[in-house]
Amino acid sequence: EKREVHFGWLFGICGEKNSELPEGDPLRKFKGRVVFHGNRVVSQSWETALFNDMGSSPATMEGSRAADLFGCAPGHDIMQADAPGAYCQTELLGTETWVCLPPEARPADWSRFRWPVVQLKKALYGHPDSGTWWELHCDRIVRKAGFEPLPQEWPSCYFCKELAMFLIIYVDDFKLAGKRENFPEAWRRITAGGIVLDEPAPLNHFLGCR
Repeated sequence: EKREVHFGWLFGICGEKNSELPEGDPLRKFKGRVVFHGNRVVSQSWETALFNDMGSSPATMEGSRAADLFGCAPGHDIMQADAPGAYCQTELLGTETWVCLPPEARPADWSRFRWPVVQLKKALYGHPDSGTWWELHCDRIVRKAGFEPLPQEWPSCYFCKELAMFLIIYVDDFKLAGKRENFPEAWRRITAGGIVLDEPAPLNHFLGCR
């Protein structure tokens, strides 16, 4: 059978989130994750793999400030919620991809294998197309929840006319502004569609700003 496949590697990284904040700030913490080695991917013939290069369209600072303005109207408020393991909440589409597991991720009874590989099913961080698949996943769900996208110069920004709620998505950060009484229903619709979110909280730290 002739088919195109990609082969890559995984590795672990650890970084300090919100490192720009003062020492002792509770939002400043270390986070570890396993990522895909995106600049080291080959095809079934061991040639450099080619990707669709679709690119993602994250929200802008202007979009974030627009949500802030809307949330300052009388009777309005602003909340936010994180999507834990965001990319891993959606499937990896496109070319079939196989990865070599790092030593620390291999089951003990796999020691007889020199380079064990498994198929990559989720849109893992580091894959060149993961951001795109995640955005399409979110777009499909929030549209179904009644949020319509704003014009293209406002990427990843949505508005629900029925609830009068402004939604902005920046990778794994969801920011919602609008009438206070409509927050429970808006969050319910988003999560009911399949997006897993942490408990929504009052606006605190978004796009590096408080």
